[in-house]
Amino acid sequence: MQDPRLRLLAVVAISLTAFSGISGAFLSAVWYFACTRGPTMLKRSPWPLVAFIPLFLVTAALLITGGEWLSYLVRLGMVVLIAIYAYQDQKPGEFIQVCTWAFGPGVGFDLGLAGEMGVSSIRFLGGEVQRVRQAYRLKNIPLRAKALSPIATGIVFGLLRRAEDQADLLLVRGYERGGVSCVKFSSPLRDRIAAGVAVLLLLLCFFPVRGFFILAQ
Repeated sequence: MQDPRLRLLAVVAISLTAFSGISGAFLSAVWYFACTRGPTMLKRSPWPLVAFIPLFLVTAALLITGGEWLSYLVRLGMVVLIAIYAYQDQKPGEFIQVCTWAFGPGVGFDLGLAGEMGVSSIRFLGGEVQRVRQAYRLKNIPLRAKALSPIATGIVFGLLRRAEDQADLLLVRGYERGGVSCVKFSSPLRDRIAAGVAVLLLLLCFFPVRGFFILAQ
């Protein structure tokens, strides 16, 4: 989706739809495959799928303790999948654009800047993971479990150094608060249809169709 405002609206609406129940998760899956490029983007960069690891761990715990593991897995699985799509479809600068448009050049710009820094750190983390895998592959060294701890420690320290460098850069440039983002949003018909369908599915989940026809009579 080209318009980040409509993407945000659609992601929020369809995430609430998926979380509402099994039927909502099914409708969200239909929307995901019909209105997004999510499956194609996963083939291009599958590393965000690691977000499913804690989901599977919690599901296993629910299965062992006799909880409703299936409903949890289906609903939260779709929420995670939609979140991965939102992350992969997001472009640099969109957080600042949307937040400034919604909340103004003061608080909005600050929120957008914080969001941009957070997303850029996640992208940096993904790049580091890919580089580590490539280095091990080039050296023909198997990636064992005992190597994960020093790798994770190095990546964490790299993130901390990067955050410190970003803070120093903002300080040197004299940033205090607020800013202006001059942008013109493009809202093609496909984006408006996808966002409208997402909102409609949310309404259908919380207001059953049968009840609507009863009220109409």
